[in-house]
Amino acid sequence: MRKSKQQRIDEGNALIASIKQDPILAEEQSWLLRFLGDLVSKFNRGKGGTSRQRSLFDEKIAAGIPARKVNTHVAQPEVLKAEAALKVLQTQSMLYSWEIRVGGEIVANGLKYNLSAKQLALLGTIVYKAEQVENQHQCSVNPEMLEEAELLCNLADTYLGLTAKKSKDIDILRSAIGSGIGFSVDQLEAGRVAVSGELKKYNKFKGWYTPGLLVRYIGVSPAVEMAMVVDEPSVANHGNNTVGWQTRASKSTRIPLIVNGELIYALPSRVVRYTKKELKQLGAE
Repeated sequence: MRKSKQQRIDEGNALIASIKQDPILAEEQSWLLRFLGDLVSKFNRGKGGTSRQRSLFDEKIAAGIPARKVNTHVAQPEVLKAEAALKVLQTQSMLYSWEIRVGGEIVANGLKYNLSAKQLALLGTIVYKAEQVENQHQCSVNPEMLEEAELLCNLADTYLGLTAKKSKDIDILRSAIGSGIGFSVDQLEAGRVAVSGELKKYNKFKGWYTPGLLVRYIGVSPAVEMAMVVDEPSVANHGNNTVGWQTRASKSTRIPLIVNGELIYALPSRVVRYTKKELKQLGAE
């Protein structure tokens, strides 16, 4: 039966996805994945490939998911643990794509040959991450930890960019919050480290600008001599979240003030604390 391009595209994508579910098999069948991917890409562009390519493509589709290669090597225990860990990480493949890809390559080699101490150590970190993922589903959601995690995620949005590792540590918290599952103390600490600079500023502002404090607001001309802090610092999309020259982050940290009877969210640089002497002179004490 003659197949349409769309049928071949659907069948090719389905087989590619099935093979990639097993990182070891994906490593063994790297040529097949490239071949299927190349043909699917051609079909998507409206090209048909050669008759020989189409024939081989249909053969591979008909054969289905290949079996793993026969191997008589006795794998080291660390390799077998990592092989099981990769299946756990597959449940959060978007977060752990690097571990799945690199770990899959190392485990594939470890099922054939003994690995070095350095390779085994790397597999150990992958096993640890898989254990954390498993524990997340058993952890109860701690309200205090959840509140802090939400703050850390908001602070991450005040950056124009984070390193891949720091972004990942924040994304782990975001994913847990979105899924309604818990997270470990270590994962929360990694989030703190990821946004340590902005967290330090936030805590400083929180200590400086307590609700009820009278301050000067220099964001207008003339400056407002009697503004009042009404809440803790706010980390949100306040509009015009300028971080650098003509650049904007999605959120910024502001100080909530009552200025002339109106609630505004002021940049910390435009809020000035009074000294005790100045407050006395104003008759506030």
